[in-house]
Amino acid sequence: MRLSNTGLLARLPSLRSLLVFNVAGKHLNLVRASEELFQTQGALSRQLKALEDHVGFALFERGPRGLRFTQEGELLYDFTCRAFDLLGTGLNRLMLDVERQTLVVSAARSFSLRNLAVRLPEFIAAHPWIDLRIDVHRFYADLESSGVDISIRLGTGDWPHYHVLRLTDDVIVPVCTPAVARCLQEAEGSGGAAGPPAQPAFLRNTERDYLDLWNQDDRRRLQPDDGPSLNFNDSATLLGVLEAGMGVTLIRSSLVDAALQCGTLVQPYPGQVRDGLNYHAVCAPRSSDKPAVMLFLQWLRQVYPAHAVVG
Repeated sequence: MRLSNTGLLARLPSLRSLLVFNVAGKHLNLVRASEELFQTQGALSRQLKALEDHVGFALFERGPRGLRFTQEGELLYDFTCRAFDLLGTGLNRLMLDVERQTLVVSAARSFSLRNLAVRLPEFIAAHPWIDLRIDVHRFYADLESSGVDISIRLGTGDWPHYHVLRLTDDVIVPVCTPAVARCLQEAEGSGGAAGPPAQPAFLRNTERDYLDLWNQDDRRRLQPDDGPSLNFNDSATLLGVLEAGMGVTLIRSSLVDAALQCGTLVQPYPGQVRDGLNYHAVCAPRSSDKPAVMLFLQWLRQVYPAHAVVG
C-alpha cells in the first residue's frame, strides 16, 4: 500500500536535520561537523537528538573518541549520501538553465598562479553555472565594500567576525633549479682554488624576507656577506626568475610544492623554518549563505583536507 504524499511528508524529518546528520556521519566528530556547518556543537547535538526522537531510534553511540554509528544510523547514513548526491546532480543540471551566479575570489598573484590555478578546472567543471572571477592583488580585499566574496589571505587566521578556513600548513624552504644546485655544490667544493665557480645570486623578496629567520640557527648560509643578490617586491616575479636559473631563494612551501614534486625545482640544502603564517580563505558572514560561496568553501575543504580548520 503506497502512502499518500501528505502521509509521507508527515513522516519525513526536515531536510536540514538530515543534512546535519549526514555531515556528522561523514566526520563522526561533532567538532569537525560544526566547523563545516558553521554551527555550535550544542546546536548540532540538539538537532541530532530531535532527529532521533522523530525516527524513533538512536543513530549514534557517543563515546570519548567521537561518534559511532548504530546499525540503523549506518543504514540511514548510506541513504542520505545517495539522496544528497542525487539532489546535487539534479540541482546542478537545473541551474544551467537558470540565472547564473558570479563568484569573486581575491588572492595574491603568486598563490593564484602557483597553487589555485592548477586546481580550479575541477571546480569549474563541477559548477558550470558559476562565473568565477579571480581578482589578483597585493593587499587584502575589503570584504565589506569591494564586491569580493572570498579573500584568500596570508596571515595567522585572526580576522574576527569573519568565517576563516585555513588552507595551507606552510614552511619556509630554500629552493633553486637543479642546475643552480650543482653550481652551489661546485662552489663549496672549490676549496678556494683559483677561479672558483661564480656564486649564484640570492633572490630576496623585500616584502617577505626570510633570510634573518633562516640564519637564526646554525644553518647553511644562503648568501655570503659579499655574495650577489637580486631583490623583488613580488613573489610571482621572483619565482619566474628563480625558474630561469638566476639563483636561490627562501620561499613558502605552498608556492613550490608542485615544482618540487616534479623536479623543476630542488631543495639544495636540508632544513625548514616557520613564520607562523598560512593561507586562509576568508568571507563575511553576510556572504556565507550565498550558494556559490558555500560550494566554493566546500570545494576548498576537499582540496585542502589536511589543513582545513575553521576559525
